Amino acid sequence: MYLPIEQMPDHSRVWVYQANRPFTVSETQAIQDYLAPALTQWAAHGAGLNASFEIRFQQVIVIAVDEIVNAASGCSIDASTRWFKEMGTNLGIDFFDRSTAVVEGEELTLIPLTALKNNPILTPSTQIIPLQTESLGAYRTGWLQAANTTWLQRYFA
Repeated sequence: MYLPIEQMPDHSRVWVYQANRPFTVSETQAIQDYLAPALTQWAAHGAGLNASFEIRFQQVIVIAVDEIVNAASGCSIDASTRWFKEMGTNLGIDFFDRSTAVVEGEELTLIPLTALKNNPILTPSTQIIPLQTESLGAYRTGWLQAANTTWLQRYFA
C-alpha cells in the first residue's frame, strides 16, 4: 500500500536511487505517476508492503518500506530494481549512477569515482548523499554526511 512519506515510521527500511542528471518537471511527474501505483501494488510473497517514496534535489529518489508490517523479499526488491530500469529506459536516465553526489544548498554536483582524488569540490566538510542509509529515521534526522565521516575520508589524509 502506498502511503505519504510523512506517514511512514522511522524504522522503515530505505533505498536510495541517484540519477545521473536532474529531472525535468515532466519527468518528475512521470516518475510520480509511475511509482505511486507501483508502490500500491508492491508485495512480498503476496503480502502487500506499506511503502512510500520521495524525490529530493530533483535527482534522487528515496523509497521506504515499513518492514514491521511486511518485510521486502528478494523478489520484491528485484521488482523495485526493474521499476528503475524501466523508468530509466523510458526517460533516458541512469538511476544506478554511483558517482558521489555533493550537496550545495538544493543543488547536486556529481563527481565520478575516477575524479574523486584531489577534486577541489571535495573537502572534509563537503556534504554528500550516502547511497546506503540505515532507516527512514536516519534519513529524516541526518541523512547528508560530511565527506570526512564516510569512506571518502581516505582522500583527506
